[in-house]
Amino acid sequence: MEAIITMTNVDVHRAIVIAHRTEDMFLTGMLTSAIKTLKSELARRIVKITFLKKDGTLAVRYGTTIPALAGRHINGNGICADARNVVCFWDTEASGENKWRSFRYEKLISFE
Repeated sequence: MEAIITMTNVDVHRAIVIAHRTEDMFLTGMLTSAIKTLKSELARRIVKITFLKKDGTLAVRYGTTIPALAGRHINGNGICADARNVVCFWDTEASGENKWRSFRYEKLISFE
């Protein structure tokens, strides 16, 4: 069985970063595809995301990048998430002023 997979330059960049960090080609393929789907889902709805935090603990967050919810909190002074090799999202349940969260590509566990 053959499959055709299309990748943008951004997808290729993510794959290179994940491959370098994990040294696992199967995991690289899985995560590259999952991140692409996750980013698409974040742009259209609130997503439950599970990932490993920097300290090794598991985090479950509800987030989005829907312009109506997160757009007013973008000031245009930050660095693009893909340039920092992370996924960024607006945490819909966080308290405080800054609700932006991020995690490294290879730390994604699941999303729904």
